Amino acid sequence: MGGCESCASSRRKEVSHLLRDASSRSNISELKTAIAQAEQYGVDALSARQQYSELAKNERQSPESVHEMLIWSISTQDGVILFNVIQEAESMSPDHQDLRLARAKLAECQEEARVRLQRLVRNRDARSLTSSLERARRMGVPSDELAWAENSLFALAEAQQEAARRSLREGETTPKCFVAPGPPPLRE
Repeated sequence: MGGCESCASSRRKEVSHLLRDASSRSNISELKTAIAQAEQYGVDALSARQQYSELAKNERQSPESVHEMLIWSISTQDGVILFNVIQEAESMSPDHQDLRLARAKLAECQEEARVRLQRLVRNRDARSLTSSLERARRMGVPSDELAWAENSLFALAEAQQEAARRSLREGETTPKCFVAPGPPPLRE
């Protein structure tokens, strides 16, 4: 058993040196491999993991990666992700050619969010309206374009509260229906 422990100790030392060397070279792929080996042998790799994370972040945020970031964010079809990636890409490379395509896709996502808000107001769905309003804000829809939906949500909440109070006064167990103000007309 002493021989096996000695081999394991030697292997841990070897992996430790490999990890240190990979960290000093700052090669992201070598560092990733060294971290995996170190963890396999129980060697502490926390500082190397932190370095790897920082290297990966810098690589991801380099101007050369703007194209990949934008194409990926467009493919997600998620307006919030797209908005955030566009913000980041604009700070790295404000004149990048793919920004035009990404902004066009974001405009589509924002318009879909507006249409959804109109439908939710028409259906008087306060719960979904609340979350959809927040999502529209996070995808960069201007506040002045959301004011009508916020006002409708407020009116829905007031109407629900009034209906609940009236039901309690009248001894009913289910509140009566109510009508909230409608959404603005769809844009052309």
